[in-house]
Amino acid sequence: MIPILPNKLTAFFLVLMGSLTLLGCANNLSQQNYDLDTYTLGRSAVFTQRELINEQLKEPAEIDTEVRDTLLFNYCDLVARDSIYVSSDNLPQQCKPLDSQQRQCAYDYHICIKACPLRTDNCQSCINRAKRCLAAAG
Repeated sequence: MIPILPNKLTAFFLVLMGSLTLLGCANNLSQQNYDLDTYTLGRSAVFTQRELINEQLKEPAEIDTEVRDTLLFNYCDLVARDSIYVSSDNLPQQCKPLDSQQRQCAYDYHICIKACPLRTDNCQSCINRAKRCLAAAG
């Protein structure tokens, strides 16, 4: 009977350590989750493309280049996530691989767009937040 107790104790200890390790990985703040559902990405794609078209239709003197660049950045993120298909010939030259802070800015933008009504101007705050985030990501 005595040899069974250490085996049970060892098994319990291993299960406990494994559980604690998994919990530590799940709560690790340095590991960021960039996964978004198709609904969120779809809404963001609709809004982003619409606003890019609106910017393009403005008179050249009226175009806000910071807003256009922010929208274009998030558009490129949507392309990278395979939410928008663009052939390599038509991919904007501004599209390049993103670092983790830029990806976090894009993630926050997509989440913000999901929560705002697309038929109003209320989503402009999402663009402004993304613009500030990208400026800080520098």
